[in-house]
Amino acid sequence: MSIADEHNEEIYEQVRAILAEHFPNFIFCVMDDDGDVYYDYTNLPIGKMLMREMQEEINAEDISIDWEFDEEDNSGVWG
Repeated sequence: MSIADEHNEEIYEQVRAILAEHFPNFIFCVMDDDGDVYYDYTNLPIGKMLMREMQEEINAEDISIDWEFDEEDNSGVWG
């Protein structure tokens, strides 16, 4: 299954609809197990600006990510 196949496009449409309902400007990015990347944004200038802002924030801060989770707490798992 490709990251750009029809099944995933239905999922991306749902993500776009949810984001657009709550935010006028957005970008989202996903990567599959093979490392293929798919991204979408409101429009090109917004996409560029949001990516630039995200990159500046990541470079400016010491980001610590806790990858461990409680097996009983699967609230962050999409199924």
